[in-house]
Amino acid sequence: MRDGRKYSAFLIFIIAILLSVSGIVFVYTGSYFYCLKHGVAPYSFALKQSIALVIGVVIALGIYKFLDYRNLAVNKRYIWGLYLVANLLLIAVLIFGKEVNNSKSWIFIAGFSVQPAEVAKVFVILFVAGYLRYKWYEIQSDVKVFIGFIVLSFIPVILILLEKDLGSAMILSIVIFAILFITGLNFRYILYPMLLGIVMFVVAVVTAPYRLARIKILLDPAGYFHTSAKYNSYQLVQAFVAFAKGGLTGMGIGQGAQSKFLFLTFSFSDFMYAHIAEETGALGAGLVLLAFFLILYLGLSIADRTDEKVGKFMALGLTLYIFLQGMVHMGVNLGLVPTTGITLPFMSMGGTSLISMFIAVGILMNIARFLPEESRTNIRLLGRGKFA
Repeated sequence: MRDGRKYSAFLIFIIAILLSVSGIVFVYTGSYFYCLKHGVAPYSFALKQSIALVIGVVIALGIYKFLDYRNLAVNKRYIWGLYLVANLLLIAVLIFGKEVNNSKSWIFIAGFSVQPAEVAKVFVILFVAGYLRYKWYEIQSDVKVFIGFIVLSFIPVILILLEKDLGSAMILSIVIFAILFITGLNFRYILYPMLLGIVMFVVAVVTAPYRLARIKILLDPAGYFHTSAKYNSYQLVQAFVAFAKGGLTGMGIGQGAQSKFLFLTFSFSDFMYAHIAEETGALGAGLVLLAFFLILYLGLSIADRTDEKVGKFMALGLTLYIFLQGMVHMGVNLGLVPTTGITLPFMSMGGTSLISMFIAVGILMNIARFLPEESRTNIRLLGRGKFA
């Protein structure tokens, strides 16, 4: 596309599609024998993921074509509506949710599992961006208004923590602080809530034995490899084995022994990256990593080039949301981050996660659609010339 605005939106969309289609393949190979063991059709997980992909793509294209993100800065009802829906979703999980793997993040409806925190994270990021835009001068000049904004922003974070989903709470907190940094607010304003956030994180870890155990496991995986223990490093060690077996070029699609023999139980979700590395090797895993850095580059380029504050904040927040979630997932699989149930964006099994990612992509595309023809910064991409 010659129009640089459409070109940047087109690239983000294509990368998301490629990751998602590849993800369906790996969900199928990673869940095949797991499904057989539990008496369901071997293609059932891949089919659900395919349906979620279609829904996500339709939503993303609808947002790109028919919405105008700038309305968030004009109509306050949109901002508060998103905030209300996000909190209601999180409260609904606390009331009706089911605890799975030490995290009460799921609601089961008619045989389908829904993870409201994934959609809530996107809505909270949009709320933060919109609120900062229309309350910008009050937040800068009145510390009471700033404190009120911080309290509003972190109510959803606390609700996510109550679900025992520390990974999602951590990612959302980092994104909120990143948006605050880019706004140019007085650093002292940001420092105190940041310190409070660190204290909350430490308390959340110390008060939960399984979280402490995960940190200890991270420091000494071999020492905790005994299946009889309540908290052990079995999954992490099996992920290491998957990376080792994959080598440079992998064992081949569908040939991964770790998923085939159910050693890596959640190879289609929590340990998707290890599964990809086993079947496609370091080359395949490296391409996935490169794709996320391309999304980061494109998203930050859009944020840099827009003249609208709300667009800048939204593009920054949504890009970091996608990128950080990917990095945390990969870090868990590589033994760099304590084990947490964070999905690999676009690729891990999880319809709600996939749809929420495409909501984020659709908004990024919408921001790119309204970029000015000429921008202050000329950015070159892959030798194809300027964005604008």
